[in-house]
Order: sequence, then structure tokens, then C-alpha cells
Amino acid sequence: MRRFTWIVLISMAMMLAACGGNTAAPGASGPGEVDPESVVRWPRDPQHVLFRAEIVGADATGEGAIYQLNDIPICTIYGDGRIVWTVSNAAGMEDVRFDLLNDETIMDFVNFLVVTNRIYTYEAGYDTRVPTTVQPVYEKLALNVNDVEHVTDAFAEWPAEYFEDIVERCKTIAPTPRVFEPEGAWLTTTTVDYNTSIPSLYWDAEAAGLSLLETANTGERRWIEGQNVAILWNVLRDNPPDIQFNEGQTYLNIALQIPGVTVNAPLAPAQ
Repeated sequence: MRRFTWIVLISMAMMLAACGGNTAAPGASGPGEVDPESVVRWPRDPQHVLFRAEIVGADATGEGAIYQLNDIPICTIYGDGRIVWTVSNAAGMEDVRFDLLNDETIMDFVNFLVVTNRIYTYEAGYDTRVPTTVQPVYEKLALNVNDVEHVTDAFAEWPAEYFEDIVERCKTIAPTPRVFEPEGAWLTTTTVDYNTSIPSLYWDAEAAGLSLLETANTGERRWIEGQNVAILWNVLRDNPPDIQFNEGQTYLNIALQIPGVTVNAPLAPAQ
């Protein structure tokens, strides 16, 4: 049944390619908008991950689980047309860019994945059901359109440069790339033993009006907004994710989970 579904989806994408994809479909409301009955469909939900390219691994359940919550996929397209991706900065870390895509651009990208790169012909090769003491780090792609989520990974014997070519295309389809700066975030903190090999930063809780240690003591994440979000976000952009924050001679790791940006971030609290 899955093989049949893939054949149907590939046929649909080939129909899209034959039609060109450079003009609005019949019934569209304006330039760049596509008719809901188009051969490629997806939920317009801002939480729906239409496409994602990421490097996964190192199961975040033991030591280090907190700062792994900072992970941002290499490139993600959401159902509402948002695209979020990472770029290397001068510090050797990752900055974040975002933009909005119209339907035409998204459909062209899906066509690129399905027809040019035959993504449906590559099954996920890594079996997460097999117990192992070492979690591999590997490349993963996911496409979720037409009510079918297809996942493939580096164990699928991709051609050379397959992942890199798709990532490069994803990062270059945005018409007006912008720097992403969060206005709010879920903050999680935990105390850690001081490690001389990891960068440290002094945190003045009184001056900031925010105690990282107090948050750690509650054992719960908290929603924060304003200047502290920008400060912590920029610190994480210029340092490794396990940077140690020193508050009152106690050292802590932190995570900032941004809805629609970081992996598995909870929704923002209702206003």
C-alpha cells in the first residue's frame, strides 16, 4: 500500500512539473497562491512540518539533555509558509534566518524533491527499534504533503552530495531572508559540575531580574519575554550550547525553546 501511495505521489509531482509551476493555478486568489485542489496539498497549520532537513542522534535523555533542547534543524518549511534555517556565523556557531514562501515556491521545491531527487524511492535505513548503546549521528530528511509523511536518512544509500544539494536548495529559495530574533522563549535550566574545558559566563540575576538558579530549582521550564530572551539567545549564538552560566558560584546549562524554531518546542502560552 505504501509503495502504491508513493507511485501516486510521484505521478502527481510529475504532473506538477509538466504544468510548469510558474503561474498561479486555476482558482487561485492571487499571484503565488495555489488552488486548494492542487496536486500537492498540505495543512496550513503553522505547526505542521512540511519539510525538514536535520542532523539527529545522541539521544537527549541523559547528561546534556537540557542543552540539546537548543537544537535547531538545518532547514524547515512549515504549513503556513514559514521557512527557518541556520547559517554559520563568525564564531563558528549558528545564526538563524527566516522568511515566508508562497505556494508556488513551495510546490517548486516539492517538485525538486520528488521528481529531481526521487525522495520517495529512499526509505529510512536507520532502525530505531534496534537497541544500541551508541546512538549514531546522521542526516535525516522528512517531507509531509498529501497526507503522507515520508522520512529518509543517510542509511538509505543516497547518491553522493544528495543531502547537501537538498539543504542548499532549501536555504536559497527564500526571497527575502531575515535575521530571526525571538520575542519569547521557554527557558529550562539545570545545575552542572564546573568544567574547565567549557566556556563560562557570569550571570547577574539581580541586574537581569531573572534567576537561572531559581528556575533550575523549580524543575520546570518557564516562559520569558523581553530583554533577557535577546541576551540569552545571542549568548547561545556565539558560544557552544553547553556554555556554563555562573550564578552565585553555581554553574548551570540552559535551553531556550522557541516555538516554530527549535525542535519539539511547546506552543507559546495563551495570551
